[in-house]
Amino acid sequence: MRTLTLSTLPWKGLLVWGIFGFAFAMIPLAFALTGDDLNKTASGFKEAIERGDVYLICVALVGDSLGRFVMIRKKTIWDVLSVGFVIAYTVMVSFEFGVISTMLHSETTRAMIPDGRVQMHSWYYGIGVLILGSAAAIRTAD
Repeated sequence: MRTLTLSTLPWKGLLVWGIFGFAFAMIPLAFALTGDDLNKTASGFKEAIERGDVYLICVALVGDSLGRFVMIRKKTIWDVLSVGFVIAYTVMVSFEFGVISTMLHSETTRAMIPDGRVQMHSWYYGIGVLILGSAAAIRTAD
């Protein structure tokens, strides 16, 4: 494994993943925001975030990262740790989405979701996916 500096980063691979992976995955959120701007919905973007839709996007993007880490032929200890971390991250995000979804569909537990918690976690998970995806794109670059 080579030492990475700004001049040796695989910018092309990062750009391709950033555009065709991350940016394309966020298109549904952009349409929800556009619907709000056109006054077609009152709070469609906010509702999409609070329903945990970002969690589903994160799971799909982390799946890409997992596939990239698994396909490395000569794995280092960092690659094995990365695979474990990505699997744990996927389970964590999926579990939280399942709990939120169940709570939203039950009238008795709907009020138990703290205001802003899902939105805050959506930011955390989105940043985490950006980091994991970038790391996977860097590690699997030619």
